[in-house]
Amino acid sequence: MNEFLRKKREMAGLADDYIFNKVMLDYDICLEVLRRILPDLHIKKIKLPNNQQEFAVAPDAKAVRFDIYTTDEQGNHYDIEMQVADHHNIAKRIRYYQTTSSM
Repeated sequence: MNEFLRKKREMAGLADDYIFNKVMLDYDICLEVLRRILPDLHIKKIKLPNNQQEFAVAPDAKAVRFDIYTTDEQGNHYDIEMQVADHHNIAKRIRYYQTTSSM
């Protein structure tokens, strides 16, 4: 591995897409993150998380790709996203994701 790539890898943090996916695909870590973010739901277990889960409402429609996607024992669906830039469109994105994933 060349020096540039080695340093880039060493400097990568949780906001790096590769690192984020590797960390969040760990069942125990993903479950603990959800439990800490949503303590009132008392999540007991989840399905093994998927990364880059894609949903499309129709064959010719624009698809949505979730960073990390899982479901709990109650059938609740979770999309865990890493935002590294604020484009001031989070409300619009959430509505679109919610609409797409419920179909």
